[in-house]
Amino acid sequence: MRDFGGMSRVIRRLVMLLATLVATVSAAGAEPLQVGDLRCEYRQNPLGLHAPRPRLSWLLTHSDFGSRQTAYQIEAARSAALLESGELLWDSGKIASDQSIQVPYAGPALSSRERIHWRVRVWDGLDQPTLWSDGASFEMGLLSADDWQAEWIEHPDPAAAVEAAPLFRTEFDLAAGVARARAYICGLGYHELYLNGRKVGQSVLEPAQTDYRKRALYVVHDITDLLQPGANAVGLWVGNGWFHQTKVYGHVPYGNPCGIVQIEIEHGDGSRQWLGTDAGWLTTTGPILANNVHLGEVYDARKEVGDWSSPGYDPIGWQPALEYPCPTAALEPQAMPAIEVTEELAAVMITEPEPGKYIVDLGQNFAGWVRLRVQAAPGTQIDLRYAEALWPDGRLDPRSTGIPQADRYICRGGGVELWEPRFTYHGFRYVELTGCPSRPDRETITGVVLHTAADPVGQFDCSDPRIERIHRAVVWTLRGNLFGVPTDNPTRERCGWLGDAHVMAEATMMNFHLPQFWAKFRRDIDTSLIDDVAPTYVAPGQGNPGPASADWASALTQIPWYLYLHYGDRSVLEQHFDGCERWLSRVRQELLDDDLIHRRIGWNVGLGDWLPPGGNSAIDTPVPLTSTALVYYDHHLMAKMAAVLVRPERAEFYREFAARQKASYLAEFYDADQHSFGSQTGNALSLAFGLVPDGDEALVAQRLAWEVRHRAGGRPTTRILGTRHLLCELSRYGHGDVALELLRRDEYPGFGWFFDHGATTLWENWGEWVIGEPEMPEDARNQAMRASIGVWFYE
Repeated sequence: MRDFGGMSRVIRRLVMLLATLVATVSAAGAEPLQVGDLRCEYRQNPLGLHAPRPRLSWLLTHSDFGSRQTAYQIEAARSAALLESGELLWDSGKIASDQSIQVPYAGPALSSRERIHWRVRVWDGLDQPTLWSDGASFEMGLLSADDWQAEWIEHPDPAAAVEAAPLFRTEFDLAAGVARARAYICGLGYHELYLNGRKVGQSVLEPAQTDYRKRALYVVHDITDLLQPGANAVGLWVGNGWFHQTKVYGHVPYGNPCGIVQIEIEHGDGSRQWLGTDAGWLTTTGPILANNVHLGEVYDARKEVGDWSSPGYDPIGWQPALEYPCPTAALEPQAMPAIEVTEELAAVMITEPEPGKYIVDLGQNFAGWVRLRVQAAPGTQIDLRYAEALWPDGRLDPRSTGIPQADRYICRGGGVELWEPRFTYHGFRYVELTGCPSRPDRETITGVVLHTAADPVGQFDCSDPRIERIHRAVVWTLRGNLFGVPTDNPTRERCGWLGDAHVMAEATMMNFHLPQFWAKFRRDIDTSLIDDVAPTYVAPGQGNPGPASADWASALTQIPWYLYLHYGDRSVLEQHFDGCERWLSRVRQELLDDDLIHRRIGWNVGLGDWLPPGGNSAIDTPVPLTSTALVYYDHHLMAKMAAVLVRPERAEFYREFAARQKASYLAEFYDADQHSFGSQTGNALSLAFGLVPDGDEALVAQRLAWEVRHRAGGRPTTRILGTRHLLCELSRYGHGDVALELLRRDEYPGFGWFFDHGATTLWENWGEWVIGEPEMPEDARNQAMRASIGVWFYE
């Protein structure tokens, strides 16, 4: 008997020696391994952390391909000077590991406001250490409710303030020698903070939406450089946002516009100074006469109150603020990126389809607002209406927005005026202006693009401009629906539908860096439970969206898994595993028949492959198939999560249950003679989720390709559930040519047809109203669920 084991050991030794030799030779002419881009909880030098053991990450760079980390060492201290001098709070020592993300801080317990400075070095494959990285820092937030000494405040006349956006102000004196100053703020629904006449920070529409009864998010600003010796003034402007949303869908508000601000100042001599909102602050209503996150904003520039956030301002007519009962069970820091202005769009065309009504075409459907530049007499009223489309005669067509989107600006007069809204946003491409004193030009209206300002992480280029155009439309669609929660569209609904969320999640992650965004949304689901059941959507306001069906509720398991898959975030699995277990236990008890097929009726009814070409009456995949497939996939993912979390008994349970459910699924839905599950969606989902008999995968994929080309005449018949997987599964099994034919299709339903009808983002349906199907309404033209195809461009 030959000693294959001995031979393999010799081969391994030779390979190792060769690798060492190659590394040594390469190292001689290469730049040394370097450590940079230090981050804590995904952010650079973050403020306001609540994690008891913040996780650290770093990036390795080297000119020699194949260089690797074999060990690391982290040092931490309470200041940059102490870190440099070696007076450490924590030294990890040399840790043999290639881990460079999610490394937990393991020093002494951290307290509120504590700031830690840290650095890292690593060892390479030759056991040679790098130089120490540049220093980084992280700072803890207000970890206990007792840390909040400020009071919530509101305007004393809520009836007036809920339409207008109340302003609050106070002044304070400050000695020289400020070493560090922080402002902790939560204004509900939206807020802006001002200090000494300047807006603090670049973000807008803060904080991100939550179920405010359960938790509200506060923001931390470093205001050290904004303070001045002597007199200082701080101002707070608060809008309705989602907190006081009453005009759309009949939702009950959480409460009146309110806010809390706590400013903490540390001087160079170690002394501290504190300032917080209370009944001593003054308040008034200003130029915003009305604001609604859906409907828009009315601004009368004649009612501006001067330099109200600067010291020395005379607050004549202002009233004392009223203390307000705390509106939330918990104040937590907003860890996810804020909504910001990310781009500006110039007008590409201006027309006048009716006398005095001008249409500005910004060339791109997007979410945001406009900046108005105008010169007119005092009291001139300029009305702005927004839409995604025009009628054939060039007039504004607002049908797809569902809800009137409009702003009104009343001029102060006396020169050029610049204005943009604060506490609303719109989804649109076209703006109608009425009341302009003269014909607008390209400087009159500028499109201001807003969304959760996550860093781009993916880029796609290819030789086919048609495919690139689809990818651009995907990215614009995703951008328009990242607004603190993943919305379905930025026009009439703006809901965090769970079905839309789980089909679009990976597409967003492949284009943007969104770990905290999706982690926050997964917690939003938990704080919106209805009788321990996930909601159909994360509600915009205090409405009851009803419990989710099993196909939509699959977001509970899919989102944590994608966060682990894309970011290595094991903590998300730990946080949500038990909740997923409770949900799936209920599914097994209440939703599945004895043969494990999802067939019952009630709150469990699935929405299925929502809105395929031709509308819901054209759905050709039974809801029991799609819902059962997703329940199977949930159990399959739970087995994977349990394995990652080293819970072998639970992993085995989920594997066994999934195996039994797969057998029932195949017996119920699989036509072994045709190698088919009966539809494009049925075949695509079954391939994607591993629900095909072993060995039949290629045959089912071949059938899928045949169904597209021959049974459907080259048309897609999928929608929200099937579209996510159709292109990927065709390409995975060697039918990329069919996937490309679908993408290059110019007839209805096809992307070329979309673009021929003016699309720059992806529509909710295929535009059936255009081809004479009157039962199909003109739905939103910027719909996130269709952007799920964005995965295909990378996968």
